[in-house]
Amino acid sequence: MQFLKKIIKSSSTLVLLDQAVYSGTNFVLTLFLAKQMSINDFGVFSTVVVVTYLALSFMNALLVQPFQVSVTKVLNKRQYYIFLFFGLVLFLFLIVFFTFISTFFIETKTLDFFNIALFIIAYLFQDFFRKLFLGISKIKEVLIIDILFLILVSLGLYFWFHKVTIANSLIIIALSNIFSGAVGLVFITKVFEFPLDWKIFLKDHIKQSKWLMSVSVLQWVSSNFFVLISGAYLGFEALGAFRLVQSFFGILNVVLQTVENYFLPKTASLYYENKTKAKKYLLEITVYGALFFGSILMGLFVFASKVIVIAGGYSYEKYAYAVRIMAVLYFFIFLSYPFRIMIRVLLLNKTFFLGYLISFGVSLGSFHFLLHFFGLSGAITGLIINQIIMLLYWQNQLKKNHFLLWK
Repeated sequence: MQFLKKIIKSSSTLVLLDQAVYSGTNFVLTLFLAKQMSINDFGVFSTVVVVTYLALSFMNALLVQPFQVSVTKVLNKRQYYIFLFFGLVLFLFLIVFFTFISTFFIETKTLDFFNIALFIIAYLFQDFFRKLFLGISKIKEVLIIDILFLILVSLGLYFWFHKVTIANSLIIIALSNIFSGAVGLVFITKVFEFPLDWKIFLKDHIKQSKWLMSVSVLQWVSSNFFVLISGAYLGFEALGAFRLVQSFFGILNVVLQTVENYFLPKTASLYYENKTKAKKYLLEITVYGALFFGSILMGLFVFASKVIVIAGGYSYEKYAYAVRIMAVLYFFIFLSYPFRIMIRVLLLNKTFFLGYLISFGVSLGSFHFLLHFFGLSGAITGLIINQIIMLLYWQNQLKKNHFLLWK
């Protein structure tokens, strides 16, 4: 019994439990909205989500990613947390400003820009505190946030079950993010200490963000390039299938991001203490992760037809091959994460940027051939080629910096 209690209370178990809640909620929510909305409306909603991810990339580059590496070295952590919170508030004000400006250039009857701004701000607000708590190993707080979101969004959609639209979906999800993320505000009030060392923190973030910002833009573009360009080549139906398969695999993206958010600070701490320990730790989590992640991907590969029918219905069954190719893609994405973590720990942000730049250059040179001759298979294959190129480049750069994960 004592052994079981120890396992249940361990940080690793809580992280897995939280991941199940968070990923499961987003997964079911995506499928629910896809089935309740028309294909066109779901496409518009997905576009808002993609734009939100771009804003999230900027926030991560400016605040979250530098924090994940620096938090172990900062002496006055209370001041650092408040500095990060002030940075979040400033960033959210910028989101409001740019959303307001965009109303003068973009006309749409489908969307209310207030709803878009509220959705983006709320998503970033909650995501910031999730990653902050993960970075300082306050897993119980992360679990509370995600359970609250699950309850709130379920209640909201339950009362609007027969009237699910883009507008009320954006508002319901936004309000659920705000109220669940308010757990973070409680933490901020408890640790509040004016950041007198803000200049030191700012200098460190600017130094790290210089390349991370460029990487964020390239990551977003490279991740969405084949999606955005495939519409012109493949038509609306194939594009819809691409987005559906991507949404289905999005749950694995969340898992990988949480793994990075949780294990990066731990790896950084071990590296500053002992390089050999850090290497051993990273190798262990990579091997165990490969077995766990590989099993899931193998299941998706084997049961691809059933998976896509569950996700979108029998009309999508002919696109089962896209699920299989996407499973191969995600195995390469997983393999790249240990290298991503070490690139970040070693502060090789320029290397991070160049990896994405080279990859995107290959995409520009190959997309016409891949899409014209291989269609949707070519689009996903292009993403696989991108991952392999980045993986090989990062491995080579780590070797030059005397770090070999597999030796």
